[in-house]
Amino acid sequence: MEHKMKKVLSIVALSILPSVALSGAHGGLSGHGTGIVTDNEVMEGKTGALIKRTTEDIWIWDNPPAGFPAASSATCNQFIAVGGAPQPIGVVFVCRSVDPDGDITLNNGLPQADGSIKLTIVAATGKWAPYIGASWIGTNDIDLGDDGSVYSFKPAN
Repeated sequence: MEHKMKKVLSIVALSILPSVALSGAHGGLSGHGTGIVTDNEVMEGKTGALIKRTTEDIWIWDNPPAGFPAASSATCNQFIAVGGAPQPIGVVFVCRSVDPDGDITLNNGLPQADGSIKLTIVAATGKWAPYIGASWIGTNDIDLGDDGSVYSFKPAN
């Protein structure tokens, strides 16, 4: 039974919630990225389970402002709570990035009803600091199954 539960939880994490990670700035700053799965952890309880899925991501900006990098890397985690059925009962994303210039962003994300992800910068330094509160909507373009995904993102505000 325990093995079956782990398999169901892995399927939920990998198929229902593909990796979608974002960051950026306001205005027309949109882009695309890849998320490669590097780890999946399952903590089982009596009435449900918690799943943590980690990805290493590359964000590529379409038209970055002067002084901004054309791309950055990030580490993202999806935290998924599952009850008795293999349906998520709660999900949150956290992405953290240090760009090539050493400036940081900390982002949190929530799945949207249409299957997209809304990610918001909650803390930042350097050139990213003025963008605290900026949000993006990300959509999964190519699902790589257990390995990750390719996605695109556009400003939400």
